[in-house]
Amino acid sequence: MSETVVEQVLTPESLAQKEDRHRQRPRISDAPAWVGGIVGLLALVIAWWIISFLFFRQDQSVPYPHRVAAGLVEALGQASFWNAVAATVRPAAVGYLWGNLIAFGLAAIVLVVPRLEGTISQIAVVSTCIPLTAIGPILALMSGPGSHFASVVLAALSVIFTSVIGIVLGLKAATPSQLDVIRVAGGGSLTELRKVRIIAGLPAILAALQMAAPAAFLGSVLGEYFLLGVDTGLGIQLLAAQAHNQPVRLWVIGVACGAVAGSAFWAIGLISKYITPWSTGAKS
Repeated sequence: MSETVVEQVLTPESLAQKEDRHRQRPRISDAPAWVGGIVGLLALVIAWWIISFLFFRQDQSVPYPHRVAAGLVEALGQASFWNAVAATVRPAAVGYLWGNLIAFGLAAIVLVVPRLEGTISQIAVVSTCIPLTAIGPILALMSGPGSHFASVVLAALSVIFTSVIGIVLGLKAATPSQLDVIRVAGGGSLTELRKVRIIAGLPAILAALQMAAPAAFLGSVLGEYFLLGVDTGLGIQLLAAQAHNQPVRLWVIGVACGAVAGSAFWAIGLISKYITPWSTGAKS
């Protein structure tokens, strides 16, 4: 009796059936990516509520999540709020454009003169090491009242390092064998760049541009702390809420800033997914 049971357990058919049943069991790793995002967001909100209740119940300097959500819904219905968002996004977009143009120019120099890679990397490092809070007032005084020049410059400085490193790594991603094929076929440096280097480096370049977008927006917000003669912008609303001791308003604007920066990051990531489907294993 026991030998029969052992034989049944060890037969290939029974082992295959067990493997099939094991494969059919749902696993956490098989869940869509958005499920993990929702779970993480819920955990963050719960932790937020607990911290607010335990440590900030009296002064509500960290207000309850539902109060911030109600304040955000109210702000979304105000024209002044959207004007502030637009006033901050415009300099961020201009700074993002100029910062990345400078980054592409520096990366092109590295491509043409490889010996200057160390110098270009040092320039990129210096751009990110400059204390923005120190040069912000100087830029505001240089530009004069009513100008967003400081926000544009701080937004540009915020993206140069990330973009330079990502673009240089991307343009160097092509393998020597790929470049040898172009040379054997009679192609030059321009053909290498157009046929191989740009295509091989697109995933890294787009990843750098994706990370630079939130940095540009936050640089623009920081620049508004130093502007003269400007009365609209998310940074200016943050200062006003702080001056009037409005914690809920502060958190509403903070959440809005995070949402705008996250939206820019998500949008560029979505574009990257369709431009370089091979980098994610998706079909073109």
